[in-house]
Amino acid sequence: MLGIHGLLTWLSHHEYMMMLVILLMSLAGTLLFVGNLFAIVYAFGQNIWWGVSVLFIPLFSVVYCIRNWDRAAYPGKMLIAGLATTSLTYASLVILVLLYPV
Repeated sequence: MLGIHGLLTWLSHHEYMMMLVILLMSLAGTLLFVGNLFAIVYAFGQNIWWGVSVLFIPLFSVVYCIRNWDRAAYPGKMLIAGLATTSLTYASLVILVLLYPV
């Protein structure tokens, strides 16, 4: 049976980094999706126009959550965490590609 140490030595460093990037981007995508769903529900609960705007305008859910932080802090925190995770993962991937070209 292969333990975690055996798995990590079996994989190359590039494969290990790509697995980590896929895991982080999956986490970020989940945070963005769930946060956006909650923001849509909260926005429709407040006003029909907020709900339509959040539903059809990309990233307007972040604007809604910031403007209505007292009401929509929970989805706002998820959206900000998802955007931060996406940005940091992308920046680290760019740095890794520049340092270690394939």
